[in-house]
Amino acid sequence: MEIARYSLVKGESVFVGLSSMFKWAPVWFILSTFIAWAIPGIIVASAKLTSHLVGIEEHRWIATAFLISIGMILSLGKTVYARMESITKTVILIGTPFIFIITVLLADYADWGALGKGLFGIGEMIPTQPEGYFLLPLGISLAVFLGAFAYAGAGGNLSLTQSIYVKEKGYGMGKYAQKMAGLFRSKKDEKIDLNGTEADTSKNSVKNFKKWWKVVSLEHFIVFWLLGLLTMSFLMLRSYVTSFQNGGNSTRHRNSRQHKSRMILEIL
Repeated sequence: MEIARYSLVKGESVFVGLSSMFKWAPVWFILSTFIAWAIPGIIVASAKLTSHLVGIEEHRWIATAFLISIGMILSLGKTVYARMESITKTVILIGTPFIFIITVLLADYADWGALGKGLFGIGEMIPTQPEGYFLLPLGISLAVFLGAFAYAGAGGNLSLTQSIYVKEKGYGMGKYAQKMAGLFRSKKDEKIDLNGTEADTSKNSVKNFKKWWKVVSLEHFIVFWLLGLLTMSFLMLRSYVTSFQNGGNSTRHRNSRQHKSRMILEIL
């Protein structure tokens, strides 16, 4: 939230602010962002799944097409952020209810109970720990757990884009900032000033800041905490239901879940 506070007052992204302080900051942002998003292989994994669904053995061309499509979609928008926002809203409005419906169809009361206990660190029974466990299963080191927790946390450099959101939406001093036009939508060459206009400390400015701060805080709570927690919980429960085959799961329950999964796949 300090990132949002910065952009509300300065009217520029935190990337610009850090670049003015450290000349090497742009290089660091480019490299660290590339490494963080390249290692998981998100596009390759998506291409592999798509190739399996459509019956194509070679997935590399699909991955290439995905990357080109992403670049074209963003470049053809009137502004980069407006296009990103419309896509994100669509994904949230369609994806979250879809995940919820699938989870409800697959899970039973016992599964929801397991999710509730899991949110408080109470693990289910597994062969190595037939009486269950608390926080960490046997055999998982704390270092490995914390490493995975840190990597899968708030998104690294992605969290810093909150400042771009504030600026592009015109919140606070972002009202006076220039917008980033799409690469192929700009009809003329125009120099964009990335530096913002800092607010003064008058009573009116402080009053406006508090108003915008409440707006940003509420949006952050709804989207990041509420929707984020719900979506991750649904995904965890769905994975638990479809993949967890040990510790108290009877053959009847497994067969029932497999039958539900086949029915959903047939519907889709």
